[in-house]
Amino acid sequence: MSQYSLPEPLGFPNCRRCAYLINGTPRICGTCAGQTLQPIPDDHCLICSQALTPGRPCVNTLCGWRQGDGRRTRSITRIDAVAQFSGTFAAYLRIFKETPGHEYLAAIFGRLLVGWMETHPHLVDDVDLIIGNPTHPDRKPLQHIEAIMAAAHAEDTANRWPLAPPDNPVLTKASATEASKDRGFAGKEQAAWDHVSAIRMNSAYRDTIQGKCVLLVDDVCTTGLQLNYLAGGLLRSGVREVRGLVLARVPWRY
Repeated sequence: MSQYSLPEPLGFPNCRRCAYLINGTPRICGTCAGQTLQPIPDDHCLICSQALTPGRPCVNTLCGWRQGDGRRTRSITRIDAVAQFSGTFAAYLRIFKETPGHEYLAAIFGRLLVGWMETHPHLVDDVDLIIGNPTHPDRKPLQHIEAIMAAAHAEDTANRWPLAPPDNPVLTKASATEASKDRGFAGKEQAAWDHVSAIRMNSAYRDTIQGKCVLLVDDVCTTGLQLNYLAGGLLRSGVREVRGLVLARVPWRY
């Protein structure tokens, strides 16, 4: 009698050729990501997921701020990450954000997010709403966060996770603001504040978010400032708690 076994997942960045992209579940992709991408170290900051030096506190300025919902206070409870921003994963994230013609990566990144939730349910089960950190409609080559969130919504075929519908976003960005890339900490802090000042909330959600736990999703996290200030705005609007989830954690250098 012949013996048949299932093929091994091909691992990132071979997702387009992997049989499980179409025929498998996001959980398979989440497990594969944990094995083929550079993981978040076991010894990491429980607030921002930055790798820690044994015996020393996190050096991320955000993690030392007092809790609150205003400027230069910490509004976000924690920021988890699928993997570290390194190697091929980092390269493909940059390509997706900056180079036209790579829209297909949204489906892969969306699947990785849902796969992470499937393999870390204890960190998501009590979340009431999952939304993306919005980009401006004129962003080129595409609104990458919106594309990833739409893909994640499509991948969650069992409707297990409370992903906001992509055709009725909770948050939108009303005007373009200066990017924080290649700026020092002070510049990134100002850019994060300016970004959040341009965010508008869909009035249809103002009542439904009251007292809820919200998970904010972004592609990468360096300082965590943008997610933090967005969390502050949500807290001021009546949200009870805000957490973050990113595809990749960029090592702290500031």
